[in-house]
Amino acid sequence: MALLLTVAGCGGSTPRPATATPSPTPPASATATATASPSPAPENQQVTIVSFGFGAYDLQVYPIAVLHNLASAHTASQVIVSFTVKLSSGTHQLSAEPVSLAPGETLGVTALCTDSCDGATGVQAAATVGSWVAGGRSVITGGAASWSCGSPCPGSRGYQGDVTGSLSGKVPAGMLVGYTSVCVNSGGAIVGGGLLPAVWPDASSASASVPTLVTTQPASCQLYGTEVS
Repeated sequence: MALLLTVAGCGGSTPRPATATPSPTPPASATATATASPSPAPENQQVTIVSFGFGAYDLQVYPIAVLHNLASAHTASQVIVSFTVKLSSGTHQLSAEPVSLAPGETLGVTALCTDSCDGATGVQAAATVGSWVAGGRSVITGGAASWSCGSPCPGSRGYQGDVTGSLSGKVPAGMLVGYTSVCVNSGGAIVGGGLLPAVWPDASSASASVPTLVTTQPASCQLYGTEVS
């Protein structure tokens, strides 16, 4: 009996099971954050009128507007300029033939008015765009041109003469082209202009002499050209 108690007393404490050491958690990998690209600026689909004025001689008047297409990737198609010619007795309205302007293009536009505009004292102009077409179009490049006064010079009202210069462009031979002259005074105000339809030659450039009416002797003149649709 005593022996059994002794054996029981010397057995010692029961060993505790080993506790597993947790593995270190690997650091989370950095996730790349996409940087948003700035959105392209919206296309400014607008045709503005840079300047307007008129030229007159006897019973003929040319109301004139210089247009500019602000869009950088769209052609303004079927652009119509509506003129209001101011008279001492009221006003007279007329429109120029439709034109198209390539992205960034500047173009002079005019229309001939006869008896109805006799005695013109001023002009207003407004432009409307028929549609916008993505992409460009063939552009006829003009530039500075020379003015020569006709005979008689001056006439009973204003002056008549010619504006002569050259233009260039990728235009099919035989295409009908409208040449427009725009003349300004020393302050840059439009004082005259003219219009001449002609057939484009089989070449990359053409010369033109546009009959032009001015209300006073111009300081400088410019030629513009566009295909007639």
